[in-house]
Amino acid sequence: MAPPLNPHQLPSRVLWAVSIPALAVLLAGAVLVWSTHSVPPFQALDAGWNQVMLASRTPWLTSANRVLDFVGNAGMVIYAAALFLALLRRHWRLAVFTAAANLAALAATHLLKFLVGRPRPLDRLVHVDSGSYPSGHVSATVAAMVCTAIVIGRLWMWLSGAILSVAMMYSRTYLGAHWISDTVAGALLGAGLALLLWAAVRDKCLERHSLPAPIG
Repeated sequence: MAPPLNPHQLPSRVLWAVSIPALAVLLAGAVLVWSTHSVPPFQALDAGWNQVMLASRTPWLTSANRVLDFVGNAGMVIYAAALFLALLRRHWRLAVFTAAANLAALAATHLLKFLVGRPRPLDRLVHVDSGSYPSGHVSATVAAMVCTAIVIGRLWMWLSGAILSVAMMYSRTYLGAHWISDTVAGALLGAGLALLLWAAVRDKCLERHSLPAPIG
């Protein structure tokens, strides 16, 4: 039998205080990339990291990162759908929250890619067909992991989700699919939107879950 859920119960004001600045930094980066015609002030950092990634390529690392390429794309779609279905029967409000957060991250990512239109690095190991800012693989992974951590409410899920998210950020730059700033933007988008939506629906979703008694 699956253990009971313990949805994250941080006060909404804390969630607002984290999510809004994250999204503000994401949008500021988008404006910088767009207004400088894809030569933002952090381009030197992006180019330097890209050179480090190119120099570190080995056959086994390439194979491992191709797996992450699948995980961050089709894998996250499958995962998000499975999470939604697993929650739907007994926790339909939480199921709707996870679906809404993942779909919002997907829609916002593609909208920003279209509006910003940043070119990707040239030496790529995977096929890509849209703008570089922000990383869709990273935003999808972070959104899915944050949603899961919120509804499960366990520290181990936050830690494992953080590890997978960082691995995805590394993978996208290793494969040459993104600049490092694109992956940071993807993480900000995925986490920011998931936390912002949770702040908005938290009380409604927690109606069937008892709040812990105050300490002291």
